[in-house]
Amino acid sequence: MKLVWSTRAVAELHDIRRYSVKRWGGSVAISYMRDLRDAAKAAARNPETARPLRGPWKRVRARSHVLVCYLDEPDDRFVIARVLHGAMDIERHLPPDPRS
Repeated sequence: MKLVWSTRAVAELHDIRRYSVKRWGGSVAISYMRDLRDAAKAAARNPETARPLRGPWKRVRARSHVLVCYLDEPDDRFVIARVLHGAMDIERHLPPDPRS
């Protein structure tokens, strides 16, 4: 299954990286970003490990963040739609249903 990041998720990754560099320095930021990427790749390889949310949405825990994702089965894609901090109300920040 192909891993795809939405434009919004990519922007959120950039924000996380920028914050991490300021807060903890470059090497910690690189390690953290690698962990987020690795969690996404692992979930794309084994989509059944993603936990259900509402509708088509699933979540993958990645350190202090949650990857909000869905399976686009017709196109054989695992799509990361959002990258949210785990302290956030994830349900409140779900994007619209991608199937509509």
